[in-house]
Parts: sequence; structure tokens; C-alpha cells
Amino acid sequence: MTEVLGYLRGGGVVMVPIVGLSVWMWSLVVQKALEFWREGGGGVELQDALDYLRGRAPLKGRGPKVLLLEKLRVMGRLGLREVEVVLREVELELSTPVRTVKVLASVAPLLGLLGTVLGMISTFWAISIHGTGSPKALAAGISEALITTVSGLLVSIPGLFAYALLSRKASKVVADLEEFAARVAVRARGN
Repeated sequence: MTEVLGYLRGGGVVMVPIVGLSVWMWSLVVQKALEFWREGGGGVELQDALDYLRGRAPLKGRGPKVLLLEKLRVMGRLGLREVEVVLREVELELSTPVRTVKVLASVAPLLGLLGTVLGMISTFWAISIHGTGSPKALAAGISEALITTVSGLLVSIPGLFAYALLSRKASKVVADLEEFAARVAVRARGN
């Protein structure tokens, strides 16, 4: 544990936003992964959906289908346009945290680069004060530069992989949701 704290201290002030960004990103990844894989599409049967929309029965469960049906019921109409609007709202709610993961994973190496620049500035400052004869004075700045670069990449690379997995799953959930919404709209107009 003391090695980790030493590593974080060695990276300087830029390690604070890198660690904060990492915690934020991974909390979103875990949240969405649990949501997608535990709830899936939200196993709502077509007849249960129609009964709910007509006010005949409560809706059980949770997940994207339940969210879609709740929004459709509030809207009160099941026309093609209304279904499309609600689908886009639900899609946005599903995909916004996933896109945030991508942004955070993309920002991490930039923060690492900022730390690199600050570490090099620190190194040149040490050279201007101590000259090149003091390796210890130079080592702190170089160490800061390298630690922040590595840290930014260590956050970014797995974050981009997580984004790819979540994005693929979100696309599948949205496609299933579109098909379900179309079936609900057709059946609701038919009865």
C-alpha cells in the first residue's frame, strides 16, 4: 500500500485528476455492465406491455423495456412518431453513460501528457538551480513525467476496451428495444 501511495505522490498533482477520472469511469463501467447483463432487455412479454399501456395491469420488473413502456404510457399515444420519440429518449438514457466512458478514457492520456510536461518543467527548473551535476534533483521531475504518462495510459487502454464492450451491448439492447416497440405499436393499433 505504501508503494502505491509513493507512486501516486511521485506523479505529482496531475495524479489527483487521473485517479478521480479513473474512479468515475470505472464506476460508470460497473454500473452499466451490471445494468446490461443483469437486466438485459427487461423480460417484458408483449401482452403484459399492452395490458400495462391500457391500464389493466401493473408492470413488473425493470430495465429498458420497462422504461420505454413507462414513457409511452405517460405520453398517452402509441403513434409511430410518439414511439420513435420515446425510443430516442430511452436510447439516449442508455448510451450517455457509455459515451461518457469513452470521453473519460480519451481524456486520461491527455492528463498523462500534462503530467509529462509538468514533470519536464520541474526537471528543467532543477537543472537551472542545481545544474546537471545533481541526478537526484533531475530524477524527481523525470519520475513525475513518466509516472503520469503511464498512469494516463493505464486508465485509458482498459477504459477504451470497456467502452467497446458496453457500446456493443448498448447497440444490441437498443435494437431489441426498437423491435419490441414496433411490435407493441402494431398490436396496440390493431386492438
